[in-house]
Amino acid sequence: MRTHSIVFGVAVAAAACASISHQPRTAPAPERDWAPTIAAAQKAVAGGRYADAEQELTVFAQRHPGSPESRETLYWRALFFLDPANHNQNTGSAVKALDAYLLDGSSAPHREEAQVLRRIALSLDSLSRSGLLIVNSPADTVVKPLPTMLARMLELQKDNQHLKDQLDKTNAELERIKKRLAAPKPDGQ
Repeated sequence: MRTHSIVFGVAVAAAACASISHQPRTAPAPERDWAPTIAAAQKAVAGGRYADAEQELTVFAQRHPGSPESRETLYWRALFFLDPANHNQNTGSAVKALDAYLLDGSSAPHREEAQVLRRIALSLDSLSRSGLLIVNSPADTVVKPLPTMLARMLELQKDNQHLKDQLDKTNAELERIKKRLAAPKPDGQ
């Protein structure tokens, strides 16, 4: 009878193990939650609701800190910050998000794209500071037409030449003063 009890116990344990191994495994929470989160954020952006998209991504990152999917929120936030249709367009925030995204090493799925987006953001920022980018409102961000850009460049070139001419005149005057001061004085003076 004891042998039957042992055999029965082993059979029950084996059946329990078999039933456990056949249960479907569920993905960890970040993996499971990411697809609906990014879909909701993209849908919000398509509807022009950038603040809602930002909220979706922020909540996800807070709920799953340190996960690879949480890092992906940085990439998507940067992308949305750069969208000219975004009324809160902000190249500085985009660069910060991309820097944080790229900081985590080479395992980032959108690493190359993030590097390109970062360079674009820095170029946009530079154009904006130079006055070659018109920003009436973020949704209406446009680059000045080529004739306007060329006229501005010629104007800057003319200003630069004027300053150079003034510098040359000042340097020539300084040289005359140096020579006058260095020249020996006549004996009667």
